[in-house]
Amino acid sequence: MDNVAVKCEKIHKSFGEGALRFEVLHGVNLEVKRGELLMLVGPSGSGKTTLISIIAGILGYDAGECTIFGHNLNTLSDAEKTIFRGKNLGYVFQAFNLIPMLSNAENVSIPLLLNGVERLEALRQAKERLEQFGLGDKTNTYPKELSGGQQQRVAIARAVIHNPDLIVCDEPTSALDHENGTIVLKHLREIVTKENRALIVVTHDSRIFEFADRIVHMEDGVITETKENHNH
Repeated sequence: MDNVAVKCEKIHKSFGEGALRFEVLHGVNLEVKRGELLMLVGPSGSGKTTLISIIAGILGYDAGECTIFGHNLNTLSDAEKTIFRGKNLGYVFQAFNLIPMLSNAENVSIPLLLNGVERLEALRQAKERLEQFGLGDKTNTYPKELSGGQQQRVAIARAVIHNPDLIVCDEPTSALDHENGTIVLKHLREIVTKENRALIVVTHDSRIFEFADRIVHMEDGVITETKENHNH
């Protein structure tokens, strides 16, 4: 099995048309290996969210090539892309994107249901996963009854429930205090190391840098610096 999870080569991405056209990514190269927790850092507007949206197959790109486990998502139809993402990817959105009329356990079970797992079994696994994130007593309540930090943990539980090989998180600790941020990162770190998955975290939170294997710095749509972290 190839050890490379993500390979981006000379990725260009623009938004807008004509005179309003604005290039956000200027030929980005990035490789992420299985078993690696990579953090993407840099000022707002440097292209981090655009890059992870391309990696997750949510956005297309204009030039270059991005492959996930050897698959170029730009060449797949929308239906194929959806199936591929559903099996191989977990994504934690900055805005959580929880469904308000579903219980927390039901929210977490969605990726399993999409992959054909029977409803009761999906809910059982969802409850187990919520317990791991310290939310065992919140399985039957609803997102609106949770604090921002608890909602964030529900969103992370949902992203990892179907054991995807690649997990992409946009600011996963932004609503968490230091203690809960550490709990979440320890758990994500364990998933990466034990289960040989790849994890990309976009963050401004320097308190969690210690959990990274590599820290990649972006500025103005290019990668300016890559630092290995050997503190584990």
